[in-house]
Parts: sequence; structure tokens; C-alpha cells
Amino acid sequence: MTARRPLAAAVLSLAAAACSTLPAPPRATAPPAVLVTLPDDCNTPDGCTLTDAGDILLSCPNFNNAALQKAGMIDRAYPSKMVRIDQANRLSTWYEFKPQDLHPDTGKVCPMGCDIGPDGHLYVADSQVFNDPRYKSRLLRIRVADGRAVGCDVVVEGFVCANAVIWRGDTVYVSETILTPPKKGDPLISGVYAIPRADWKERPVRLAPWTPEKADPRLIAVYRTSNRIGFGADGLTFDGDGNLYCGIFEDGIVYRTRFGADGKALPPEVFARDPKMACCDGLFWSPKDRVIFVSDMLNNAVQAVDPQGRVTTVWANGDTDGADGSLDQPCEVLVRGRELIVVNMDMWWECEWLTNTKIDKPFTLSAIRLP
Repeated sequence: MTARRPLAAAVLSLAAAACSTLPAPPRATAPPAVLVTLPDDCNTPDGCTLTDAGDILLSCPNFNNAALQKAGMIDRAYPSKMVRIDQANRLSTWYEFKPQDLHPDTGKVCPMGCDIGPDGHLYVADSQVFNDPRYKSRLLRIRVADGRAVGCDVVVEGFVCANAVIWRGDTVYVSETILTPPKKGDPLISGVYAIPRADWKERPVRLAPWTPEKADPRLIAVYRTSNRIGFGADGLTFDGDGNLYCGIFEDGIVYRTRFGADGKALPPEVFARDPKMACCDGLFWSPKDRVIFVSDMLNNAVQAVDPQGRVTTVWANGDTDGADGSLDQPCEVLVRGRELIVVNMDMWWECEWLTNTKIDKPFTLSAIRLP
């Protein structure tokens, strides 16, 4: 035992030195400001991604239509759409869903997480769970030609609640926020699918419904969580080493999935858990800052998780309508230049842990200046 103590001390010393070389976690240099004020037909923004040109593509499922109409804040229900915010922060419609794009059973389309694939097309989670939780959610491909969206088709079917979308190589990763609707008192089961692009070469993929005895072979991670809200696996991101991270919405936990030499996913492990982080919605790995930014919807906050799994609050504020740029139920984050851009979903529901207390105007994206 005595011979091992110097070695252990040396290992601890090296670990401490490695930690000391990590950059200081980024914090806001000023309060958030309004990046864009959205019109009534973009009343519930959600997922977003960056183009190579630095434009933001933003999904607007407009889940708040009914509540806003009832409150007299909008005059009609607006269809879902995809919009673009260019580098000058000018807003334009990027894609309007056509009648043939709507789900044949629900008559609706509900775009959420999105990412650009290696083929240049935009892949969008169509989360139908609020319309029908019986495996109606899909992964859509919005086809792009000469920089313009020209059409939409279905590439994967059979999700309960498709949510985040991220590409790595020729494989798309999609978080399944509810693998199967849980019974009261049972844990919530959720997960992540890894679907190679070749799988839908001839026809759309149809995922096999999950059961405890059998899962679709494309399911690479499964999480069992508290079921205190009913939403599990949510935001996804990859770090510079190719590790996959998934945030658990209801529990505020970030899981890491490593991959073996054969490319197969290893069992997920808890990477970050901290009392100050109540919720993990959208995730974004920033190579420059060497942190994962996390939209903490319950706390009206953005957190930063460093490579050691330590959590720092970048910004948090109380209940607000967001008119001054304050966070108003943030659901998504990304970094463009030295701005941390935050999507404010402002989709209130009755929840004792939610800082936001009502749906209100304006509909905004916020920008936090980073050092």
C-alpha cells in the first residue's frame, strides 16, 4: 500500500493541474438584449441551427396559437413554418409547409429540433405528441436546391416525441423524449436513436415501438428518469472528441455517451448534475469556450457545463415578458460569433418548478454577449 501512495498523489496532482488549465467558464458581459422580435405568425419558436453562411434557421410550431387566441393576443391560428434570421438579424420565411407535408392522421406538422445534413438538406423533428402520442412523430427532410427550400418529405416514422436533431458523419441522431407513455408512478423511459442515412435510401424508416423486452436496433441510449414532468431526453450535442451529450428535460441532468473503437455506442453515463441546473432543454457545444451551453427552461437561465462536468450559470432572471431581452422560458441556444443566442419559447404550462408564469408578448430571441 505504501508503494502506491506516491503514484496516487502524482495522479491527483496531474488531475488538479489539468483542471487548472481549463479556461474560466464564460459569463454574460452584460444583460441579455433582444436579438429579434418575432411576428404573430412565429408565436412559439423552438429549434434552430446555423447555416455555413451564419444564418439561423428557426422552427416555429406555434403551439401557443389557442392560448394566445383565447387571451385576445392574436386574431387567428397561424400554421407552422420555418424562418431564417440572417447575419443582419433580418427575418424572412424560409419554408411554408404544404398540405401534403401535414401528417395524414393529425392534419398538422409540428417542427422542433433541426440540423443540416451532409447532403445540404435540413432535417426537422416533427413532434406530434401534443396531437396524438401514438407513434405519430416523424423526421422530415426539407430539400434544398440552390440555397432555397423546395420541398419536404418523410424519412423516419414511428417516434412518440421526436425532439432534438443532430448530424455526425452520415448518421442522424434524434432524441426520443418519450419512448413509451408511462403509467402514473412509473419512471419515464426516453432515449436517442442513431439512424444512418443509407437506411432510408429506398423508403422511409419505420421505427419499431419500444418495449422492455425489445428495442429498435437504432436505439443507442436509454434513460430512466423521474417522470416529474413527463419529458425526458431532449437536447443533443457532440463535443470535439466525438462524444454525444443528451440533456434530460425534467431532471436537469446531462448524460454522455462515448463510442468504442468499433463505432458502437457505450452505455450512457451521468456527466453533469447540479442543484442550480433544474432542466436541460437545448444543448450547444462551443469549441472556443470549451463548454456545453444548456438552456434551463425551468429557471429562465442558461448554464455552462465544462469538460469536468462542472456547472456555471451564464445568466438567469426571474419571471418576465422578455421585452428587454431577458430570458422568457428559453428552449434553445447556439453561438454565433461572440453572441450566445437564446430562443425564448414562452410556452407556459401549469408546473410548480417553472419560473415563467404566463404566455405573453413579445415573442423574442435574446442575445448574450460573451467575453
